[in-house]
Amino acid sequence: MKDFDVVVIGSGIGGLISAGILTAKGLKTLVVERHSTPGGYLASFKRNGFVFDAALDCISGVSPGGLIGKVLELLNVSKEVEFIKIDPIRVSIFPDIEIAVDADVNTYLGKLTALFPAETAAIRSFFKRSDKVYGELQSVIKTIISGNFVLDKITPDIVNLMNVSYKDFLSGHVADYRLKAVLADRCPFIGLPPSNVSALSMVSMIMSYFKLGACRPAGGFQKLADVLTAGMRKMGGEAVFGNGVKRILLDAHDSCKRITCDNGEEYTTRYVISNADFYHTFVDLIGGKYASFANEMMVNTGSSTSFFLVYAGIKGDAGKRSSIGYYPSYDMESFFLPDKILNEDSTLGITIASIEDKSRVPKDCNTIVIHEMVDVSVGKHMDKSEQAMLTIKKAEKIIPAIKDRLVVLDAATPQTLQRYTGNYHGAAFGWRQTPGFRRVRKHGISNLYIAGHWGYLGGGVLAAAYSGAEVAGEILAKEGIKIDL
Repeated sequence: MKDFDVVVIGSGIGGLISAGILTAKGLKTLVVERHSTPGGYLASFKRNGFVFDAALDCISGVSPGGLIGKVLELLNVSKEVEFIKIDPIRVSIFPDIEIAVDADVNTYLGKLTALFPAETAAIRSFFKRSDKVYGELQSVIKTIISGNFVLDKITPDIVNLMNVSYKDFLSGHVADYRLKAVLADRCPFIGLPPSNVSALSMVSMIMSYFKLGACRPAGGFQKLADVLTAGMRKMGGEAVFGNGVKRILLDAHDSCKRITCDNGEEYTTRYVISNADFYHTFVDLIGGKYASFANEMMVNTGSSTSFFLVYAGIKGDAGKRSSIGYYPSYDMESFFLPDKILNEDSTLGITIASIEDKSRVPKDCNTIVIHEMVDVSVGKHMDKSEQAMLTIKKAEKIIPAIKDRLVVLDAATPQTLQRYTGNYHGAAFGWRQTPGFRRVRKHGISNLYIAGHWGYLGGGVLAAAYSGAEVAGEILAKEGIKIDL
């Protein structure tokens, strides 16, 4: 039986970030992953020469100043993955407005004020306050990771945005209903309407792209997961793939003492980090009284929405916009109603990563990934092929003749996502990032930590990465090891 300082269950971005930091700081770390490759939602796959990212559009935080970039540098592997900057970050298409969200926030503000001149002061006020709160939040996150967090670091602005909806935050600045919809165009990235999503979560996500850039790894997101794993191994860490964790075993004091794996192997450890699904962790891996804790969290907080995804490899041109949001009306709230799911007038997200990255496709071809938000119940009795063609028909309003140029076609339902990632009902963002949601309350197991989008800072790739850094920082603080990221 091998002994480790830390065992990390799961290799999504939260698990890989925590494992990378801990290994680089000298702790004997093991990552255990039930699949044959690392990544979780970072996964990419190949079909007939086309490389598709399973679930992601683009991410921030990979530049030298961003968290993921810093961890790559810490592991001495930053030069082993190339990141392609996406500019514009997004093109949002509304009934009578098409607006590119430029990487430079001042350029974007110029476009907004030109479209909505009567709202010029409101637009500037909105972004000024968003920028201020984002800066304050980054300061708080840095102290959390370093182990120096004190409660008075949380400013009144952070508390306010944590407890109000994004809809209310928008209404406190702008009046034009069209402008409100434009500024809420990234709500599908978190899976909640403006009225139900935390203003802090939205502001943090939006501003992170302006501050840290929107990027994709050349060759697909799998490259990022592979490089983080390789860096951790080079530093002396270990990773086991194709072997899931069967049980987390506790001692008489409810402290993790060892894990057992599906193949019978056992590892003892001083700390366990679960980057696995929250429900699976507490119900299946631990069980007993902790199963009710997971059930309570799922009822009271709830898991996020999921997606129906279509992966299309086509011949010929796909335009010049690699990240597109399509909104057939300005009623952003309506897109999240049950009767809008997979309807003719539902919103779509479209990613065409091959526009900037030709290494993903055969010559004169393109990849198109179409995202539709769906409830977790969708997919159980779905004809995936039929639904894929209906989704493609909607996408043809933006990219003509997709069906006639198909070379490859595949699709994924919430059940597909659950099968490959283990996430409860295929949840795309972990917990619902609602107003007032602060963190997963204490569960009573002193040496068990939750990393990824089921942790405190979850809800998107960068937030999940911060969650992994947070738990690494907590462990290092216990070990008396300083970290500055």
